[in-house]
Amino acid sequence: MLIFLIQTMYRLLGTALFSAVLTFSLIKLYQKFTDKPTKRQVIPPLGGIAIFISFWTGFFSLFPSLMFNSSQWNTFLASGIILLTGIIDDQFVLNPRQKSLGILLAANVIYFMADIEFSTALLPAISPNVFNILSYVLTIAWIYFVTNAINLLDGLDGLASSVSVVSLLTLAITTYYFSLSIRIVVLMMLLLLAASIIGFLPFNWFPARIYLGDTGALFIGFMYATLTVTNLKNASFFSLIIPIILYIVPLFDTSFAIFRRLMTGRSLIERDEDHIHHRLLRLGMSEPQVVLIMLGTTLVFSILAILSHAYPHWRNYILGAVIFITAAMFVAMLKLSDTRKK
Repeated sequence: MLIFLIQTMYRLLGTALFSAVLTFSLIKLYQKFTDKPTKRQVIPPLGGIAIFISFWTGFFSLFPSLMFNSSQWNTFLASGIILLTGIIDDQFVLNPRQKSLGILLAANVIYFMADIEFSTALLPAISPNVFNILSYVLTIAWIYFVTNAINLLDGLDGLASSVSVVSLLTLAITTYYFSLSIRIVVLMMLLLLAASIIGFLPFNWFPARIYLGDTGALFIGFMYATLTVTNLKNASFFSLIIPIILYIVPLFDTSFAIFRRLMTGRSLIERDEDHIHHRLLRLGMSEPQVVLIMLGTTLVFSILAILSHAYPHWRNYILGAVIFITAAMFVAMLKLSDTRKK
């Protein structure tokens, strides 16, 4: 066991370093092949390529027997669809419906080929036939929603990547210490994905030398959604709440965006500049300040998630605190909206 842990640490460190080298190389290649760019254009939008390559290289070098014939291999194929969708969007700009088509195609590969879906243990009272339909809808909807949530959050240097690292590491902690049965493959995928982003993050922090782009934001969101569903096999209903708490910043941001667009009659799928980070910037905060505030909020929710596992007899109070903070965020967003109108 000790040998495995040492090898794992070296593998994670190697994955982070490999990601950093790939990220640096992408920056140099982009600068070399961009013809007299402006300052804005010289920043590559394809950081997700480095995260994708380093993550899957690290995973299959650790679990070579899972290549070509496993759920993880089909997950790799599905994430390849996401990567391709992101690359095309970063280079040629897809409309929201075209981008959604790529995400939904990848989500269906996860459901039908990788055999990843919500477990019947979450709703045991429902008949199998009804749950099969419900499981499909929930799985596709969850993957689509989370993937888009990270993409919408990726509006400031280092924001989506740093929030994702905290959420992934916290999910790995709760998986290792509090799960009834530890799935080593899932645990390592969480840690390897975090390591890949960590290697990329120094180049993405303000002022960024490379952007995640849709390539990276879609991939990270897609993998988080897929891994959380995978991790919920034979889990309790409470276990479903933990991934939501950990990613509550992007999920709240997207949910509030849907709410305000419905209230104002605007399109649900078009981008705008009225997300949490945009509103905080309009208050006069700098980009690093906004990122640190949103990262700190993620840390608070991560601590609450860990405490809800460590102290189950306090769970209702902790969940009450989560609801209270979320409600306070909702009220704050409404007030920020009112301030803008004035």
